[in-house]
Amino acid sequence: EKAIYFESEIWEIYQFLGDALLLQQKTDKAADAYLKAIALNPELSWSYYHLWQTLDNCGKLEEVLNLYYVAIQNNPDSVLSYVNLGEIFTQKGELKKAITSYQTASYLQTSKKDANFVEKHWNLENLRGPDFLIIGVGKGGTSSLYSYLCKHPKILPAVKKEIYFFSSHIEKNIDWYLSHFPPIPPGENFVTGEATPTYFRVKNGAEKVFEMFPKVKLIMLLRNPIDRAVSHYHHEVRLKRENRSLEGAIASLEKLQKAADREEFYWHNDQPYVTFGLYVEFIQKWMEVFPREQFLILKSEDFYDAPGDTMKRVFAFLGLPDYQIAEYEKLNPGYYPPINESIRQQLSDYFLPYNRRLEEYLEMEFNW
Repeated sequence: EKAIYFESEIWEIYQFLGDALLLQQKTDKAADAYLKAIALNPELSWSYYHLWQTLDNCGKLEEVLNLYYVAIQNNPDSVLSYVNLGEIFTQKGELKKAITSYQTASYLQTSKKDANFVEKHWNLENLRGPDFLIIGVGKGGTSSLYSYLCKHPKILPAVKKEIYFFSSHIEKNIDWYLSHFPPIPPGENFVTGEATPTYFRVKNGAEKVFEMFPKVKLIMLLRNPIDRAVSHYHHEVRLKRENRSLEGAIASLEKLQKAADREEFYWHNDQPYVTFGLYVEFIQKWMEVFPREQFLILKSEDFYDAPGDTMKRVFAFLGLPDYQIAEYEKLNPGYYPPINESIRQQLSDYFLPYNRRLEEYLEMEFNW
């Protein structure tokens, strides 16, 4: 709070203050701090869970809505302000207004990338949804991959990377989902898509996607499951959603091994750091629904080491010409101390049979 006295126009300080107040269970004061953060920076990402959930719980959505009306009046070309406006209307259950907000965001975003496309082809009757989905895995490099894809001149992305339609919003109508994408007319060599890593591990997720988009191309990045688990754990710690030690968070491996209904346990359990790395269990379900040729499965370590080579494969998979990206900036890197060797060995022993099955099933070598 002392920092606010000296740096009263820095929005991050109000966000951090809101986090601190929330930990002290001072919810109303936290909501007020978050409101100030939004007033200073209306382009705050809705994916910041504590902020938006707190505002909703405190009945502050109308105040937030008014802030965005002012923000858009001051900056009518702000894509993220319209996206956030759509998120607010979605939270309020006003889907028609949400759809209009997302479509406006998509128009503005696409205009900035390719004004000629918008002038010639913008027609909402041509909405068709995603040509590709990056369905996994979380903490495997999906943010970087999606960012690189969005740089290709023939890729017109959704208004945000992660839409969560098939994992959290399936009850909303298809028009709500389609409003996140630009309308691409038949015969035009442009593609669009999104990247929601939770799709990979949603029960019956493959069936849900196939029912609506049977021809969609599916991309997966698979990372060494030990490294993925540790990264996932520290990500949750940073978001203040995890207060256990790493040892405590993975202490129930025996519970996984002894689960009576093993298959059901993979989808619903309190051990996400470990179970999300049992890739073969989830991939088999997806490949029972979609043909193998609609998948591109990549090794995260190869992507990190040689992003240019990986992107060449991805562009070819999507039927696009190769495109040279000026800089491969790694997004959302995590920094944390190395784990105890005994924990690594424990995880290695647990994942080993699953990794072997994965290599046999996909006929690929991962060498984890």
